[in-house]
Amino acid sequence: MDIAPIVKTKALSKSFNGGSKNHTGIANVTIEINKGEFSVIMGNSGSGKSTLLYLLSGLDHPSQGQIFLNNTPIHKLGEKAMALFRRNHIGFVFQDHNLISELSLKENILIVGYLSKRDRKVVQARTSLLMKELELEGLADRLPSQVSGGERQRCAIARALVNNPKILMADEPTGSLNSSASKKVLSCFKKVHNEGQTILMVTHDPKSACYGDRVLFIQDGQLVDSFKFEKNNDLEKRNEALLGWLRSLGW
Repeated sequence: MDIAPIVKTKALSKSFNGGSKNHTGIANVTIEINKGEFSVIMGNSGSGKSTLLYLLSGLDHPSQGQIFLNNTPIHKLGEKAMALFRRNHIGFVFQDHNLISELSLKENILIVGYLSKRDRKVVQARTSLLMKELELEGLADRLPSQVSGGERQRCAIARALVNNPKILMADEPTGSLNSSASKKVLSCFKKVHNEGQTILMVTHDPKSACYGDRVLFIQDGQLVDSFKFEKNNDLEKRNEALLGWLRSLGW
């Protein structure tokens, strides 16, 4: 596997104006995410983990520092250029699926591919393949309101993958799902990761984090430590090891 960094940051910071005082969301974070890696960002509530993900995806702009995605300095891109870059290189899965309620599941996926101006037959073939892989084939013509939360989220994953992104980012993708639906969604992530997809996921749930390769721990806007899983360990052993590490950090 090529382990060249696909995401790099240098002294990345983000401050928010809170009236008379500025609030620091991210402070001086320098990280590398390797190509083909499944990385997970964890931290206590308000630690800045989602802020970091939004910066790395170009959905928010840093106050200071640099962000390189596939060697492109995205911190230098304007709004229109960033939107185009994100469409072609980044897949994003939100906690709340953000599907278009008036469109069928299949149409929700297709429209993202069509916006990229790729050949329509290629987009249609990719959509059909993703729906099959994510067990959505029989739901293609249903509206988001006609399927379960887990099925909506799996559709959101397919939508994020339709343009073959360099990296798939996910912000608490199982945060609003029950345990059964969460397992199916996480299994989807693991499946596409095993096929070579680079993934960066934010979660507060240690069991979800155990599907990744390593965990980055954010505290008060700063990266304080990282943890790498033993490759051959099952989920139970991974969870035990991760919890021990998290407790050592005061989690």
